Amino acid sequence: MISKTEPDHPIFHQKLFRLTGVFCILFFLCFSVSGCEKESEKDYDGYYIFCLDTNETKVGQEKYTPEYQSGENLIDELIACMQDEPQDISLKKAIPDNVKIDEYTVNSTGDLSLYFSASYSNFTGVSEILRRAAIVKTLCQIPDVSSVEFYVAGQPLTDNNLNAIGFMTADSFLDITGENAYTQTTTLALYFADENGTSLVQLPVETTYDASIPLEQLVMEQLAAGIGQIKGTNTEKLQDTIPSGTKINTISVKEKICYLDLSSEFLDKRDGITGEVAIYSVVNSLTALPAINKVQFSIDGEKVLLYDDTINLGEVFECNYDLITNE
Repeated sequence: MISKTEPDHPIFHQKLFRLTGVFCILFFLCFSVSGCEKESEKDYDGYYIFCLDTNETKVGQEKYTPEYQSGENLIDELIACMQDEPQDISLKKAIPDNVKIDEYTVNSTGDLSLYFSASYSNFTGVSEILRRAAIVKTLCQIPDVSSVEFYVAGQPLTDNNLNAIGFMTADSFLDITGENAYTQTTTLALYFADENGTSLVQLPVETTYDASIPLEQLVMEQLAAGIGQIKGTNTEKLQDTIPSGTKINTISVKEKICYLDLSSEFLDKRDGITGEVAIYSVVNSLTALPAINKVQFSIDGEKVLLYDDTINLGEVFECNYDLITNE
């Protein structure tokens, strides 16, 4: 286990000298090799330190040139920078003074676990979500970090339903840097059963949602709610695929594999559809997201070997295009 340290990273302020004339304006910028700083290039592929706006309604960012290029030193450096006040007075730091990261661990596959002091639990709702997004988006820029999870006072961070949020990536939060950032509108590609129950039909579903919800969770919630909750689309010839009462215990994404733990109700396959249609309704809907290309199921925390007495539920599933019909 690696204890967090705060590296000494000097911050040099840019000095801007402007010479004006009739026909031209020349800008001379002096940049430092490290520290939190703003830059003016349009084509920028460097690091950002993500912050909150002063009203805590959206995420902003400042360009940053780190001293270190990878590894634990860079993790320490970016954490320290998120604890510093941004140069832009319209922004505030993601990690306030009363919140400490006591330690962190990172494994060989890039899963970074941050252990926050108990004071992090004082943040709820929009404020907590935006801080979490800023921290995850900042740290997931590091080549050695693929995902981030939060612990608070030694316990996994949970959502409003007391489910562990698990590992998050920058893609978990979409674009939360603009106006009305807390509410997002997106179109999901959901797969439901056709009227015969032997094929899948893709149904584009536009939805406005709470940006704190990871997209994979949103997909599963929409599937579980069923076609009866979808408005403005002809769904008369479609069938639901998720059994009534099925709960999403946990869902997380690591290295483009979605780990989905469902309650035992999922095993009670709906009448009128095949087992393949039930499974691949979930798999195809989740793998339609850019951050996912495979799905691993478990039931109440355990791997179940057979689904519908024929399908090996313990394997890792990829999208099945053969089941899709255009009807």
